[in-house]
Amino acid sequence: MSFITPEGARKAQLDASDRASVANALLAGAENIIKYNTGVCHDVVAYTLYMRGADISATELVESAGQRWLHKFDYFGGEKWDGYSIIPKGKAIGFYRLVDKTFFHSAITTGNINEVRSVNGFKLGSGWNERVDLSWVLGNRNSDGTFTYDGTKIEVYISSL
Repeated sequence: MSFITPEGARKAQLDASDRASVANALLAGAENIIKYNTGVCHDVVAYTLYMRGADISATELVESAGQRWLHKFDYFGGEKWDGYSIIPKGKAIGFYRLVDKTFFHSAITTGNINEVRSVNGFKLGSGWNERVDLSWVLGNRNSDGTFTYDGTKIEVYISSL
């Protein structure tokens, strides 16, 4: 089940440079993702990655939804964020809750140090037009490499996609 809007489908069919322009506008906050994709956090991150030219096919974009994106993002195959390193623009970020061994949220970096955008993520990005500074929201990293978020330990991963 795809959450791509008619306008999102039209933009997804543009050539690579025009898609990249849309992706840059999304990451900058000049465009709202809801115009193109109305899905959950994983869906909007996947759409933006696709528009940036990531290794996501048009078929995957249409056929995948929700948690099925986690396989494609392969967060464990990426790197664990150390809490202070600058994260490059357009990277999918996965938030992993240790207590239930689940990636409960995805966001995408804007290119402004450790800033991300997403939807449905409360303090980690509840609305696309809200910019979230991960360093500020998560605070200092615990000695075991985790962060304490919402009363539980989490890890933050950067997808290599």
